[in-house]
Amino acid sequence: MTDDGRADTAVQEEREQTRLALSAMLIPIFFVTLFALCIIGTYHKPHPHGIEMGVVGPAAQTAPLRAGLAKAAGSAFGISQVTTVAQARRDVRDRDLRAAYIPTARPKTQPATVIVAGAGGRIVATAAERLARSAAVAQGAQLDVRDVRRLPPGDQIGIGVFLFVIVCTICGYLAVTLLFTVAPGLRPGRRYPMIVAVAVLVPTIAYLIGGLGFGTYTGSFGTILAFIGIGALYVLVIGLITRLLQVLIGPPALFVSLAIFVFLNIPSLGATYTADVLPGFWRFLNSFWIGAETTNAERSLLYFGGQDVGTDLLRLLAWTAMIVALLALPVSRKLERQRERPVVTRDVRPRTPRLARQA
Repeated sequence: MTDDGRADTAVQEEREQTRLALSAMLIPIFFVTLFALCIIGTYHKPHPHGIEMGVVGPAAQTAPLRAGLAKAAGSAFGISQVTTVAQARRDVRDRDLRAAYIPTARPKTQPATVIVAGAGGRIVATAAERLARSAAVAQGAQLDVRDVRRLPPGDQIGIGVFLFVIVCTICGYLAVTLLFTVAPGLRPGRRYPMIVAVAVLVPTIAYLIGGLGFGTYTGSFGTILAFIGIGALYVLVIGLITRLLQVLIGPPALFVSLAIFVFLNIPSLGATYTADVLPGFWRFLNSFWIGAETTNAERSLLYFGGQDVGTDLLRLLAWTAMIVALLALPVSRKLERQRERPVVTRDVRPRTPRLARQA
């Protein structure tokens, strides 16, 4: 090859490397753009919407107070009447109400009370306390706060479930992405058992470190076993969806998976920001999205005695069944076989020494 030919080849190679480098830079640009739009856009300014708060007492006596609270709160709260303190406490514990306000008949000597469930969302509890305090101040009374669903000592700011779901999301997506990248020719008979194994290991390790290590997740043996089981089912669904996208569209699945599991999933979780303070679109997603169902189930298990966890579990199972069915379709299986690039077998035969060949 002449010097000019080598120079042209070097220039072409440099151009190709530059093109590949610029293409790779699309990933962080894609990430930062959607992160800013979806996650920062959701979390930058939480605004309560329709928080259900009861006022305890006879309807006729509390009507003026309820009207005043409704006017002061606007759309942030839905104010209703509760007959007894016992009913208010029960409704808040069962999440039929987010909070309940008990006015005092003797504001100079007896404080008013607000009942909240801190484990159901610190922002909601704080907003309810703020509204109740304004009502108590108007009466000239102090305010007593009673938390009937407390967070554990290892999770005083209420981000334990959020972090658990984030870890499960990232690991479920990452494991299947790495399998596709480093072992494209791996057969389904080996690929899917690995995905299942990761689905079990990820929440187990997260609990061992976060629960036993830091005390973030506490409960009976059955509660913790169910907690890990829900996490494993979630990681499995994440992995199967990622694999389905790989089968259907190949390498661009990286971007689609990021959009689904990070930019749609995280803002709609309802973990640190419960559905009551999410913007409208994300509140809509929270009603059925896979991450939100998992968050609701895990919160129910840890803090609310498993109440309504069956509904969330059925929805997770429905997600699983739907993805498995799509992967089992003949067209999906055909595409998967086409995606399986054969592994190049290296020549492992012993090489003959050069001197021996010359002889």
